[in-house]
Amino acid sequence: MPQEYTTTLKYIVQDVVANNGGTAASIRFRTEAYDVDPALASTAMPGFAELAQIYSRYRTLRLGYKFSAANQEGINMTVIHGYSINSIASGSLSITYAGNPHFSTAILGPLTGMNRKVFSKNLPVTAIAGTQQPLFDDLYTGSTTSATLPTAGTVYCNFGIITPVAMTAAGCLVTVEVSLQIQFYRMNLLVS
Repeated sequence: MPQEYTTTLKYIVQDVVANNGGTAASIRFRTEAYDVDPALASTAMPGFAELAQIYSRYRTLRLGYKFSAANQEGINMTVIHGYSINSIASGSLSITYAGNPHFSTAILGPLTGMNRKVFSKNLPVTAIAGTQQPLFDDLYTGSTTSATLPTAGTVYCNFGIITPVAMTAAGCLVTVEVSLQIQFYRMNLLVS
């Protein structure tokens, strides 16, 4: 294996984004490949554990997402999706975030209408962070053996829904595909 190895790993999961009785709900995923899905707190990224046997450190270079969404509610909902450098808790991702240049919005019709759409983006982490810092600062590196990447060096992709009236538990069915372009480095000592 080379001293440094760059590859793209993909994480796919299906989720229901809902807030029974509320008007906003969201999910987020991060550039920490060791724990890409905050809901799981594990090494769920396929291929990561295998490369972690060879390398001890990594740096995420790109973050891409594809959210395939289907509104399961009987009302219209606004979808907001995009990138942030801060963790946004579920229910806190409101329409006010649409002012961020890395966020976009769209309307999904009710269950009986035009209720399906795919939302996708793929950007270098430097573009999301607004600086070249992720390419050289240790804050943006991670360990292959633990969730050690500091919050300051984590970039997130977000998917949220906002409804004009309270939603039910049906919410929005979302198939998520997160892709991380990762540069692995600092080889482990391989013993046979």
